[in-house]
Amino acid sequence: MVMLGAMPASPITPAPHPFSAARWRGLRVGLLGGSFDPAHAGHMHIAIQAMIRLHLDAVWWLVSPGNVLKTAKPSTDYARRIARTREFVHHPRMAVTDIEGQLGTRYTRDTLRALKRRFPATHFIWIAGMDNAATFDRWAHWRALPRIVPFAFFERPPALSKIKAKRVRQDRRLRQRTKSGSHRLKPKETGVFWMTGGPGVDLSSTFLRRNFAQGHDSGV
Repeated sequence: MVMLGAMPASPITPAPHPFSAARWRGLRVGLLGGSFDPAHAGHMHIAIQAMIRLHLDAVWWLVSPGNVLKTAKPSTDYARRIARTREFVHHPRMAVTDIEGQLGTRYTRDTLRALKRRFPATHFIWIAGMDNAATFDRWAHWRALPRIVPFAFFERPPALSKIKAKRVRQDRRLRQRTKSGSHRLKPKETGVFWMTGGPGVDLSSTFLRRNFAQGHDSGV
């Protein structure tokens, strides 16, 4: 378990499910999606940074059944990845959920639309590391996504200076803002937010899997 700057808080549990809308009414929830094969300190770092800088009430770790951008299947099956991520995440305001599997959605756009329908009074914000922005234009319907919920990319190698040449950064049709401090998004606010200035953690699940296979201690 890794705790990076965790804040004391009252627990918000159990994990969300498609019929728990009342429990999350009026809350600001960050959505951290991924295969989490495995979850690591870099993911936790983003979750903590988002909670602090975006003034979130909670973060949902959306364990994806599969990543359509990756040709290789996850090395660990879905149930095991969920279990291992729950073992890793021990924060009273974070919930690890298989709600994407319950909803039966394949693409992020469909997941977001389903969540908005199921949780109409919850303010969702998608959170991710800036490395995800490098391939954001490969996501299905990527231009439409920040119009459904705001997307916040947090500084993590590669930094924003290396992202500026990428398609998403160059696209003038996307509403984009750069924030170096904290920012409390308004309920109807959408677009892409580049969250700069925070400490970065250069880790990836691929790196950890390779080290584990070679018998090295990753230190997380």
